[in-house]
Amino acid sequence: MRATEKAVAIMIVALSVWAILMRVTTNFEGPGSNRILRVELGSDAASLNQAVRGNGSHNTEGVTHNVEMVVRNTYMDFAFILLYWLTFLSLAFLAGRMGRRFLATCAGLFVSVAALSDLFENGAILTAMRVKSFTDPVAVDISEFSQWKWAFFFLASVFLGLAIAVNHHVSTMRRASGGIFIAAGLVGILGISRYRVSLDFAMWLINLGLLLFAAALLLTLLKLYLSIRELNHVQRVNHMHVHSHA
Repeated sequence: MRATEKAVAIMIVALSVWAILMRVTTNFEGPGSNRILRVELGSDAASLNQAVRGNGSHNTEGVTHNVEMVVRNTYMDFAFILLYWLTFLSLAFLAGRMGRRFLATCAGLFVSVAALSDLFENGAILTAMRVKSFTDPVAVDISEFSQWKWAFFFLASVFLGLAIAVNHHVSTMRRASGGIFIAAGLVGILGISRYRVSLDFAMWLINLGLLLFAAALLLTLLKLYLSIRELNHVQRVNHMHVHSHA
């Protein structure tokens, strides 16, 4: 169990570091927020143009720079996909070993579908960024893959949270992290279900869901650290006890 917990902790740290690196290396020019989400979920050419616009309507250099930022972020996202997929699977494996195998297996399957959809989404984004002028069909291709990605990602979060929270053999801190995973998933699912009605509201909910998901990961990491430290202390005491009776 300790080896599994160490592996999960390493994956959470690696995922967090890469997420921060993606954010600090993606520097858009001009006003605007949620540009990557707008690229993913904006289902028309106008949304794509809004996502990559620079300072002013005729700032072609700013648009070119922002397109390059989207492409850079997308290439970095391939590594991010691998990291969040492995992190999810390791968390699901740990939850399954604690007794909730069916729920943990569902979480692993759902996040695998999300990761596969994410790969197709990235391909659609790279294709769209190569065209001279955006069209509605390329935007629709991206948004179709994106909605499946987010739906299954947050669904996986709900099932992972259930696998942890409904297990009465785990600590209160673990159950709390499970509850936050569930909340993150529900908020995110509500967001993705509303993206065709109000894109800005949907993006706000998805960001909130991701923030809750990050909080659950950090709480999980803290619990893993405390568990590993406690196990190391117990082993050290047992080792000293054996040597004292040798």
